Amino acid sequence: MPRPQRKITITKPTPFALFCLMGMTLQACSLAQFLPQPQNPVNTLRSSVQQNRNHVSTRYPEVSPEQQTVPGEWVLRLKPGLRSQQNAALNQLGLQSLRSIGPESLGMQVVRTPFGSAAAESALQRLKARPDLLWVEPLTLERLAPLQIEKPSTLNPSRQIYPSDPLFAQQYGHVLTQSQAGWQIYQGHPQHFLAVIDSGLDLKHPDLAEKLLPGYDVLDQDDQPWDGYGHGTHCAGIAAALTDNGVGIAGYAPGIKIMPIRVIGDNGIGDSADVAAGIIWAVDHGAKVISMSLGGLMNPLVKREAVQYALDRDVLIVAAMGNNGKEMKAYPAATPGVLAVGASDAQDQRAAFSQFGDWMSLSAPGVKILSALPTYPHPHKELNYGVVSGTSMATPAVAGAAALLRSRWPELTREQVKAKLEAGADDRGEPGFDTFFGHGRLNLAKALR
Repeated sequence: MPRPQRKITITKPTPFALFCLMGMTLQACSLAQFLPQPQNPVNTLRSSVQQNRNHVSTRYPEVSPEQQTVPGEWVLRLKPGLRSQQNAALNQLGLQSLRSIGPESLGMQVVRTPFGSAAAESALQRLKARPDLLWVEPLTLERLAPLQIEKPSTLNPSRQIYPSDPLFAQQYGHVLTQSQAGWQIYQGHPQHFLAVIDSGLDLKHPDLAEKLLPGYDVLDQDDQPWDGYGHGTHCAGIAAALTDNGVGIAGYAPGIKIMPIRVIGDNGIGDSADVAAGIIWAVDHGAKVISMSLGGLMNPLVKREAVQYALDRDVLIVAAMGNNGKEMKAYPAATPGVLAVGASDAQDQRAAFSQFGDWMSLSAPGVKILSALPTYPHPHKELNYGVVSGTSMATPAVAGAAALLRSRWPELTREQVKAKLEAGADDRGEPGFDTFFGHGRLNLAKALR
């Protein structure tokens, strides 16, 4: 029986002034341009991040661009056992346990070797001789890319009708993907949610605050995942911003809640252990769809096992293909079972920066995408809303669509949801499946039928 849902009223757009300021780009992102406040202004807040004394801005304040691993820190997995006894044994080897990854029953944790190369090597060799060790690997870094500037796309208001969100005229992606027709079919139910694993979220943003469920900050280990970078807020807005509320933008999944999970620091840098911990936390707290607009060329075991943990529990992970424009695998997007998303533009062409390959599921608009930005000071200075390009921006569009499908048909498995999105996509590029578009460009209305 269909669940009751709020009706979205389609009206002519309210005129608003648009001034181009400065921009940002993120991993799986390349260009950006910031916009001013909408007609109903967002009052700039004092940074709630700064007010939180326990806020860990980043684990890695100083790393070189070439650095791929964290010196002296390793990730390991032990067979099930009593953690206190295991940690005592690790201490005897000269290893310091820093933090667990997921529940203790998984046996995964980050450890630090003793100072000095000889002592560190000795500790690792003795660790590898332990019969309860399943694996050990260096702790790798995860990065969101540098930021650049881009001008917004515009649509002709005289030819379109919109919800009451005053910035909707700048969201060309909804026109291409037939979002409005999709919303007439189904808008989602608030008992269902999308987990967004990223740099956190502006928990007071007027286009997002009412949509939020309690989330998690892996760095702070609390339930206040404030976004000090901007990437997570932007991605969450694309997926599920409040729609037809007379403020800002419209999200792809109007009736779906958001569970924000912070795994990346305020400088755009994190590590594989925190990403894995975020995935496991989302799964253990009921997520059925996870949006991951991050990844890298390295595929460490800790991240692989966390992704498999999700897949084994019927959780669909939607991940960005990456932005170097080459046929090159990025992870978790290239992991079998993950829904990998590439980027297209306003002309329905492949974005030049979008990585490609036969592991791509489908594409979505990812060039000059308008979405939310933090309302408080952050590294990219401009507030409230901005335009950003990248496969990071395409990914939450598809993740929002996937969340709608799982809400409409809870009985579908992750494979069935993935297949339904692929079957409903509009064929672009070469006829049928191709490595530039996958099965095609997202069509929300067709996927919901």
